[in-house]
Amino acid sequence: MICNVGPTVARTHGIAHGEPMKSPMQIERVVIVGAGLSGLTAAYYLRERGIDPLLLDRAEVVGSSWRARHSQLSLNTHRSVSHLPGLKYPAKTSAFPKRDDVVRHLEDFARKHAFRISHGKDVTSIRHLDSRYEIEVGGNKVVADNVVVACGRDNKPGELDIEGLESFQGTRLHAAAFGDAKQYLGKGVLVVGGGNSGFDVVNHLSRVRTANVWLSVRSGSNILPKRLRGIAVHRFSPLMERLPIWASDAGIRIAERIAFGDLRKVGLPIPSIGAATRLRREQIAIPVDDGAIQSMKDGRTVVVAEILRIDGAKVYFADGRIEEPEYLIDATGYTSGLTIMLSELGILNCKGNPQFVEQNAAKQLPGLWFVGMKPSLVSYFDSASREARALASAIAQR
Repeated sequence: MICNVGPTVARTHGIAHGEPMKSPMQIERVVIVGAGLSGLTAAYYLRERGIDPLLLDRAEVVGSSWRARHSQLSLNTHRSVSHLPGLKYPAKTSAFPKRDDVVRHLEDFARKHAFRISHGKDVTSIRHLDSRYEIEVGGNKVVADNVVVACGRDNKPGELDIEGLESFQGTRLHAAAFGDAKQYLGKGVLVVGGGNSGFDVVNHLSRVRTANVWLSVRSGSNILPKRLRGIAVHRFSPLMERLPIWASDAGIRIAERIAFGDLRKVGLPIPSIGAATRLRREQIAIPVDDGAIQSMKDGRTVVVAEILRIDGAKVYFADGRIEEPEYLIDATGYTSGLTIMLSELGILNCKGNPQFVEQNAAKQLPGLWFVGMKPSLVSYFDSASREARALASAIAQR
């Protein structure tokens, strides 16, 4: 979710839009930075504990990060485990909700609970002052006993680091800006990254008649089929989550083998660690197939090695191949985008993700909390709900 933040409002329910902030500010018990999936979930469980948090959001509307994605985007997680607490999707929603379904779901949830959400300006910094936190928002300040950072891990598109990238003569874009798959009709497309984002792009490209599609991968990962013999595989994710990690790894490998056979035949590398283990250790989501593998077997998508360098129209690969794609799509992932906002707290690692955090709480900074930073085998909705429930309980006891 995008880290969305904005100006504060008085202690009344409802959504405020761009109201001016006044000084001096009253002290808030809890401020939530980000009013996306994680922020709304945290607000729900805090309300259950009798705490009315203030949510600060940069965008003008709820669900902005989803609205910005391409129209074909859908969840890779089943609707039964991909909803906000106490609110299900309408009966006719597809098994894997589409972008617009998720946007409406977030809107309905925020409207139903009338959370105090303020839209319109960025949180530029969070400072620890004695036992409280000072949050700077567009030149104004909010003081809070507790701050919940609910921006998520996918706040900012990552950036490729390839020799000669700036000389590329085609169209270069991030997977977040993929757009309508039809725009690639008859084009040569290079997708960089064989993870969840890369497979999502190739899944969509497999449904249009491109000239060529190349998928550049550096390392292997087990692939989950979206459906196996007509059954939505993700329906079994709650069971997989309860298994020992080695058993989850084995289950994913077996599902992959049954669905696709030996993927070395299409050029995909053998993964060095299991998918569930990688998810837990590195927080890297598991790629889900919905047409990409068949396009590889049909020769419409070609798996290639990592890129060595780019020189104008030409892209040079580690396996000796040279291609001239018209599009280069960066599908190497996202970053949290927390560096500027949290720079004064000394809590981020070299990748910009929070460290020294246990049970969603910063160990050396009492009152600073994180939610929605870790993916799970089930869904972001599920992990955010479990984290927010525990977080709300801990805050209520402070």
